[in-house]
Amino acid sequence: MLRRHLLALPALAALPAPAIAQGAGGWPNRPIRLVVPFPPGGASDIAGRQQAQVLSEALGVPVVVDNRAGAGGTIGTAHVAQSPPDGYTIMMSSPSSHLGAPLLFRNPGYEGVDDFTHIATFASGTAMVCVHPSLPVRNIQELIAYGRANPGRLNYGSAGAGGANHMLGVLFMLRTGVELTHVPYRGAAPALADLIAGNIQLVFDSFSGIIGAVRAGQVRALAVTNPTRWPLAPEFPTVQEQGVADYNLPSFSAVVGPRGIPDAIADRMHAAINAALATPALVETLARGGNAPFLNSRARFLEIMQEQRGTWRELVRVSGVQPEG
Repeated sequence: MLRRHLLALPALAALPAPAIAQGAGGWPNRPIRLVVPFPPGGASDIAGRQQAQVLSEALGVPVVVDNRAGAGGTIGTAHVAQSPPDGYTIMMSSPSSHLGAPLLFRNPGYEGVDDFTHIATFASGTAMVCVHPSLPVRNIQELIAYGRANPGRLNYGSAGAGGANHMLGVLFMLRTGVELTHVPYRGAAPALADLIAGNIQLVFDSFSGIIGAVRAGQVRALAVTNPTRWPLAPEFPTVQEQGVADYNLPSFSAVVGPRGIPDAIADRMHAAINAALATPALVETLARGGNAPFLNSRARFLEIMQEQRGTWRELVRVSGVQPEG
């Protein structure tokens, strides 16, 4: 029921005519395939289906979602990297699939930035730094002070080694010098359950995944990890504004294709997505899932990926996670 509710996106009839009219060379004149490199039903699948609906309505052809899961997202992502750059195979991308996963497997089959055409950013999310209510801290500076006074006493849970909420903890250690012990779980839900039970002291969990527990008083939120206050919950301060400089590990979904897609095609998809992100219907739909529109130029999208590539490499190196395969 939740998935159906999130995907109920009204028709975007207000899209401008240039985004709908058929382009030079007759593209598109057949269905487009949008690969989601994760299983059906999760947040990535929801984002991919929203992207597919936006593009289908704007371009006037079916955009079919193709879930190609496995190996941390590398199977589907490698498939897209190796597809013809004709605009008929694209994918739902994220920092996890393109920056994290290639570092966690010895032969992922692609380079996460250089092997792709960067079409459009879509929606952004944030995480929250949350602690068990028994921990005597109410802000980030108190957490830092407690951690320095009690080395080895702070355990933080994540959805698994190498994922974003693991790396948010590694980044926190790098920026503050506080020692944290990572406890990997098989998903974010069991990590949150152990936090609520008091078996671990903190998590860096997605806003949508933990805000319910925060508002129920089961855990205490200290900050959001976004560099600016989160529009869906502006009452929570950021880690940066509490004195931790350069703390930023963006979380977003986007659309990319294989390297070499003609600019005319990529620009039309970019224009269609940006037009949809300006509509109240899509903004409201994203908000129900804890996300916000994330509009950037194609050039800025590429810059973000290039900037974050170095950050992810350093975090994986410091974390000690060894590639599989």
